[in-house]
Amino acid sequence: MKLKSLLMGAALVLGAVPAMAGQLTFWHAYAGQQDKVDFINFALGEFAKKHPDIKLDVVAAEQSAYKTKLNTAMASGNPPDVFYTLPGGFLNAFVKGGQMYALDQDLAKDAWRQSFLESAIAQTSKDGHTYAVPVDVDSVVFWYNKALFAQKGWAVPKTYDELMALAEKIKADGEVPFALGNKDSWPATFWFQYLEMRLKGSGVVASFVNGDAKATFGPEGGKAFEKVAEIAKKQYFPTGFNGMSDQEANMLFLNGQAAMMLNGTWQIGASADAPEGFELASFAFPSVQGGAGDQSDVLAGVAASFGISQKAEDKAGAVTLLKFLTSKEVMTKYVELRKTMVTVKGATTEAAAGPVLYAISNGLVSAAGHLDSFYDTAMPPAATNTYYTSLQGVLDGSVAPADAAKRLEDALKTSK
Repeated sequence: MKLKSLLMGAALVLGAVPAMAGQLTFWHAYAGQQDKVDFINFALGEFAKKHPDIKLDVVAAEQSAYKTKLNTAMASGNPPDVFYTLPGGFLNAFVKGGQMYALDQDLAKDAWRQSFLESAIAQTSKDGHTYAVPVDVDSVVFWYNKALFAQKGWAVPKTYDELMALAEKIKADGEVPFALGNKDSWPATFWFQYLEMRLKGSGVVASFVNGDAKATFGPEGGKAFEKVAEIAKKQYFPTGFNGMSDQEANMLFLNGQAAMMLNGTWQIGASADAPEGFELASFAFPSVQGGAGDQSDVLAGVAASFGISQKAEDKAGAVTLLKFLTSKEVMTKYVELRKTMVTVKGATTEAAAGPVLYAISNGLVSAAGHLDSFYDTAMPPAATNTYYTSLQGVLDGSVAPADAAKRLEDALKTSK
């Protein structure tokens, strides 16, 4: 039995029933967090005003429960008409099962496709077809306390060698160079991925996921792991970082006990309660001398997207909803409420984003040669587990860098 919700009713259902023309089932994961709730309330409220002919049955869930809920509905053959989905392996499983409606013809009309960052569209596409529209994007940069750097006379590094020299200087000053809490395994992945991107180039994991028989990390994979191991060995991370949470590491950073932090743009929100005098600033991951990758590339992943079920009866109405949700007006409101970059061109305005996020969006991300999506979310689950355990082993010295690279490559070749 499915309880019909009002626009923001967080209805609990066992499955979705295909809707008739003029009625759509819509599932999203914007529950349980005030900024998310504020956004979806605004978006669906405005949609109801402008499209009173399209009625929505809305089901809301928190992110942690949403994936299980959606997977169950898809597996049972009762998918919602329009729904929130993660890019990468999560979306690709539905594509492989023939459950997603391809948006290519719709995107080609009214310059809809051109309204998105092409690098973001690539993350919701497979085998030349686009199956979801990307909504927001998180990028990873180095964060630092501008006031502390000025006080200490530290210069922002432009090259990796300069970064390591600065880390040694900071350590000599009695402070931790890099905040890192890797208890949940994902925070350290940014280090490996950026080094692989700088040494070899972007798109390595995407090649594996897309079934490229020639996909490989190459010798650069082992070298990237070596560099991560070296940072840990030189004690540039906090003591006990592999058992420390990301939140604990963030406190070290905000309290001035750690000078820098390699983290996502969500750091802006995480720094909202910083002590007086803390001035958040960022810089790009530095260039690596001799690296074959485009040194302007940015680790940036689409965090959310919306797709349409192949079973949806009113596909025209479903497309109308997606076009509205990804309109510049709605996406600018998204930025304003959530302080997150969006994939729609021109929507991440300075007024909505604030100076720190706008500088990253308008500068670093816009100028990037490529945006490389997060390895761990792009990989199949089994390979992700191998990635996490291998990287933690490299960091604590129990796994040799070359072995970690081989384990990860083998896992990606065998995982489905």
